Amino acid sequence: MKKINNWLIWSGILIFAQSLIINKIQVYGFLNPYIYVSVFLIVPTYIGKIPLLLIGALVGGFMDLTLLTGGIHLMASTLTCFFQPKILGYIVPRADEENLPFMPSDLGIPKWLIYSGSTILIHHTYLFFVDSHSFNAPLYLIWRIIISTFATTILTMSILFFVKNK
Repeated sequence: MKKINNWLIWSGILIFAQSLIINKIQVYGFLNPYIYVSVFLIVPTYIGKIPLLLIGALVGGFMDLTLLTGGIHLMASTLTCFFQPKILGYIVPRADEENLPFMPSDLGIPKWLIYSGSTILIHHTYLFFVDSHSFNAPLYLIWRIIISTFATTILTMSILFFVKNK
């Protein structure tokens, strides 16, 4: 119960930091860090797949309300939550059984970067592709995905090093 309470507190902090502070950061349209994706990275494994998808839909829907984006974040977050257990299963094969913490300090930096980077890449690829409405400028789109994924991964890892997982 304590784990879920810690997760809920940190989720609230991350979501409100995203909606009040980080949404104001945008560098020439390329760099868009979305730290709310880290809510899906640190979710306890015993939550289950359907509740995880609902969490993704709720968090994405809230971000759509704050950004007025009409469902793009909802779809990207739900897709991210769909793939999150599969990615985690590749990185930590017995993650469900062992109920391990998934903070950068617990997994180690190489595993954390693979886990968070691939999960964030899925989110950003879908989000920016749907946001662009076309594939007219593929290099711009790819560059935006790569830069934002890198910035979000580094920012997320930096923030989550302060989280104590007891």
